[in-house]
Amino acid sequence: MREFILRTSKGSTDYKFDIDNLPKSGRMDIVCRCVINALFVSESIRRDTVIHAVLTGPPKPSKIVSFYGNRIEDLYPYERNIAKLIKIGLWEGRNLKENESLEYKPGIVISKKKFETLVKEKIDNQLFYLHKDGIPVKDFKFEENFVAILSDYKKLPSQVESFLKELKIEKVSLGKIEYFSSQVINILHFLLDGGL
Repeated sequence: MREFILRTSKGSTDYKFDIDNLPKSGRMDIVCRCVINALFVSESIRRDTVIHAVLTGPPKPSKIVSFYGNRIEDLYPYERNIAKLIKIGLWEGRNLKENESLEYKPGIVISKKKFETLVKEKIDNQLFYLHKDGIPVKDFKFEENFVAILSDYKKLPSQVESFLKELKIEKVSLGKIEYFSSQVINILHFLLDGGL
């Protein structure tokens, strides 16, 4: 299984966020693009992939919306469709207590959980952080099951980077050019699918 953890800098935790203005709603456009690029290939869904979007914006951070490709239904590769499903999740999960989760659609789970808690839950997997100053991707040996951590358009806060360092989570680099988060996911899929 390929897993991605996208930690947003201000992804909305308000179920009332404006579906018609995703960039001004905590850059939910980035979240939706990352979900699309993680899960979709032409006319199909990657059943071997999971993406967790960690929403850290107001009013009630942190919430995590997870999309499990192996059991998802009725998902379409359009930002509005993904945003609508996230809105539904934030509504359905509005009363969750700390570390509680709810599968509100097949393969889509809302959790009231911190980024650090999610990472610790994955510690027995191959974990790495996608960062331009890491090990060159061509020199990194990927396991069949891994968890890749990435941020949105802002770098991870220094305390979060320190947390990853304490856990000895390696950095892996796709090169010195900084790509969009959604592009990073696509590039990694391409390389692991046998590209070049």
